[in-house]
Amino acid sequence: MLSVAILNALINLLTAYSLEGNIEFGVKILAVVSGLILFFFYLKPFKKISFYFSIYPTIGVLLILGLIFRGIFWALVISVILFPLIPEDKEFEKSGIIISTPFQGFMAPCCSYQIKERQLLIFEKDYGEWELKGEGPIDFEKVKINSNEKEIEIIYSTDFDEGIMKKKIIKR
Repeated sequence: MLSVAILNALINLLTAYSLEGNIEFGVKILAVVSGLILFFFYLKPFKKISFYFSIYPTIGVLLILGLIFRGIFWALVISVILFPLIPEDKEFEKSGIIISTPFQGFMAPCCSYQIKERQLLIFEKDYGEWELKGEGPIDFEKVKINSNEKEIEIIYSTDFDEGIMKKKIIKR
């Protein structure tokens, strides 16, 4: 599972494609759980590989300490630990076009959205991030998406500018 997660991260880094969000999250969770299980499997007799697998319980202990003691330091520790695991919040989906909020940490700025398109059932194509500076969050009840072979047109309204419809065009 860890090799699938690393391969997916490399493919996502080098191309605009990756596994679908729920599948990617499942692979990451299975990699963590299998690492934790293998730590206890290789614990006795102690071997060199036990050092590698000791990363998983150590991260678990740090996560629990962060949740118990709180504070800015522990919030940063939790953020660093959970950053690779937390999936993007899917805000809107229509006709295979997905608008989601990427996880950027607990103190992230407002109104950054990721535009993706579902491909071949288990893959997604990433069209990049779209940031609304000073416009406020999108009112997803009023979002309309029109797409053709050349572009995706998103018509939206924000909470700060109610009644004003804005348009974002993304080239395919």
